[in-house]
This record gives sequence, structure tokens and C-alpha cells, in this order.
Amino acid sequence: MQKPLSWFKHYPAVIILALLVFVGLFVTHALAAYQQITIKANVVNVRQGPGLSYDVMSQANKGETMNVISQKNNWYQVRLSGDKIGWVASWLVDNTEVSATSNRVAKVTNSFANVRQSSSADSQLLGKLNQGDEITVLYQQNGWSQIKYNSAVGWVQSDLIEVSDQAPATVQKTTTAESESTDTDTSSSAIKSVTTQLDNTKLRTGPDVSYQYTQSYPANTKLTYINKSGTWYQVKDADGNTGYVASWVVTPSEKNEVVKTSATSLSEATIVLDAGHGGTDVGALSTKSKYEKDYTLATVDAIAKKLKAAGANVVLTHSNDSFVDLEPRPALANKLKADAFISVHFDSSNEANEASGTTTYYYSSSKDMSLAKAINNQTKTLPLNNRGIEYGNYQVLRDNQRPAVLLELGYINSDKDFSYISSANYQAKVADAVYTGLTDYFK
Repeated sequence: MQKPLSWFKHYPAVIILALLVFVGLFVTHALAAYQQITIKANVVNVRQGPGLSYDVMSQANKGETMNVISQKNNWYQVRLSGDKIGWVASWLVDNTEVSATSNRVAKVTNSFANVRQSSSADSQLLGKLNQGDEITVLYQQNGWSQIKYNSAVGWVQSDLIEVSDQAPATVQKTTTAESESTDTDTSSSAIKSVTTQLDNTKLRTGPDVSYQYTQSYPANTKLTYINKSGTWYQVKDADGNTGYVASWVVTPSEKNEVVKTSATSLSEATIVLDAGHGGTDVGALSTKSKYEKDYTLATVDAIAKKLKAAGANVVLTHSNDSFVDLEPRPALANKLKADAFISVHFDSSNEANEASGTTTYYYSSSKDMSLAKAINNQTKTLPLNNRGIEYGNYQVLRDNQRPAVLLELGYINSDKDFSYISSANYQAKVADAVYTGLTDYFK
């Protein structure tokens, strides 16, 4: 028998080639294990860059698998057929095929942990984990951890969990927290009705956006389910009109009743807080020429901390002393479909020290009054006189499609009121009042 060394001397090229093939197969297998994703949604747009602002270059269907090349801004760069390269949103894919050797088991150490759609405190709230819950961490970046969540992916703040060295041995259980995504996994045969999620949901003559629409409906309208065509539902409204609505703008139900899609508790709610004025717009002045903008920002900061501690998804129109025009403020609430918008201000009278107290302003009785009453009932507990609820034709209320109020929390040019306005203790009392008011509002 020839010795191995003599084989190498006689056939070096064959042996090296075999080694290269073996190494190549191993590396390919390892990369596939780490970098393969599966499309979770019915249809996913593949874009030319890592963001919604980039053009759509193609689409991928539910169940398709793709190889990941890189990641940026919570988007995966993927290889398409024909060696094309595109980008898909990470929250629309299921990467349960990522190798278990790269994943780690973690436990929630805080009393709760919000699960969000992307690695930002301003992103959509998907649900909540409780202390002691075990989760599978896919990877971590910039203080956030991407986790397996409800057969998809979500993000939690890394300082709320403790990651172990243990690799997950089994598939993670689906949590009981309700997902806010448009889940169309309900069996078609079991669907009895669908509920519109958005205002101006269109009923079309065929199952595609190219067809004309004959009706439009406000949010929370129940439509009777007839059939399904691709990613569209054929439905009938209360007046007998039939047509098609897109599955991604409605919520299917196995019951013939409205599915409530708005928040039912503060911990489920998205609250937009607006600190009045900012930057070059200093607002009103105290008798000692102190700026209103400084105290609206400090008060909003106190409110935000209180609401975040309660689990709310809090979004600020601005978080520092910067100028923000009026138009983008309500536009932000509209874009996020916020459950409440609260603008914080301090009033000013024509003459110093001639007026005192707090006022709650609303614009639309049908949209805003319930929120105004709930918060005003609590601002009555503040040490300043409560002047009640008033109609206010302010742009941040007038242009707002979401429940909205503007709070005047004292007269800044009243020395008495200013002694409270400038106090951290008063700001904390305001935060408590807003928190309690919102808690009552969402009951």
C-alpha cells in the first residue's frame, strides 16, 4: 500500500482540488445556515435601496427564500434571480432559518419589555413581553436586540434582557401578545367579516389597485366577507354594495363583528407629544423674560418619561430646542395613526399678572371631546385654577385626524403661575395628571 505522502507527491493537483471542493461546500453550507430568510408577508416589495423611499424593482411572495448579502438600517440586501441585488424590510421576513449556533436564549429582566417593529423607540409597537419570558436573540446592535417574535422578528432594548450563552434547543413559542400587523393567516373558510383599519379604505370593482373604486369607508367599518382572490377580499357592505378591498388594510375575523384595532389601554397606545414652540420660536415670555419654549420642552420630557414607564409608545414632535413648523406636528400624528396627540403650551395675558389657570382646548367635538374631558378631569387636581374645556382653532388640532388636545398649563406672565411652571415638582404633577387622564380615556 502506498503511503499518504507518496499519494500527495504523485497527485498533488487532485488532492488540492478535492480539499478546495470540500472547503467550498462547508463554507456554502455555513453561510446558507446563517444568511437565509423566508418571506413572511403575502407580497413583499423588493426595493433598490434600504428604505421605503427607494423605488420598487420587483416583488417576492410568501414562502420564498432568499440569501442575505448584508444588512443596513433594518433592511436585508438580498440576491434575486438573474444575479440581481435588492433590499427587503427585515420586519416582513421570517429568519427562523438562521443557524441556531448564532442565536442565543435571553430572559426579560425588566418588569416588561416592549417589542417594536424596528430598532427605534419611535417605531410601531408589536406587543409586550413580561419579566421572566424567554426569547431567542438573533443579533444585537446599538443597544437593541432583534428577536424571534410571533413567527417573525421584532426588536427589544438590550438593557431590558439578559442574554445567556445557551443556544435555543427548540422553536420559540408564539407569545400571547397581540400583533398589530395585518395578519392574513386566518383560514379563508373561517372568515365571516373584515374590519377596515384606515380611513378612506376603498371598495374596488376588481382585486387590484388598477380597478376603479365605488365606495370608501372610515376606519373600524365592518364588511361581510364573500370570497378571497389573491391578496384581496371580496366583501359586501351594510348597504349591499359588493367589491374588493386589499387584505393589508383590513383585519379579518371569524366573527361577524367589528374588530377593534385601536388601543384599549395606555400600554397599547401610541401617544404623540408636542412641546409648543422651539428654536427661533421662543413663545411667550415671563415677567423676567424667560422663554415659554424652555418649559414646554421640560414638561413634555416629564410626561414622556411617565408614559413610557407605563408601556406607551411615545413619539415626540421634537426632543430638543429646535424649530419645527406647525404643519409637520399634526402630520406626524396622522402618519403614525396615533391614539392621542397632546400639545403642551403656557398661556399669556395682555397684561402681566392679570390671569391665572389651566385650559384644555379641542377642535372637533366628535373626535377630540372624550380625550379633552378625560385629561381636563385630571388637570383639575393641579394647584392652579382650572378654567375648563374650550374650543380652539389651532392648526395642530385643526389639521389633526387623530384625537387631539392642546393644554395651556398656566399663564407664563403671571408670577404666581410661573413659580409653578418653572418647578420640576409641578411638571411631575402635570405628568401624573396626563397619565391618569389617558389611563381613563383608554378604559
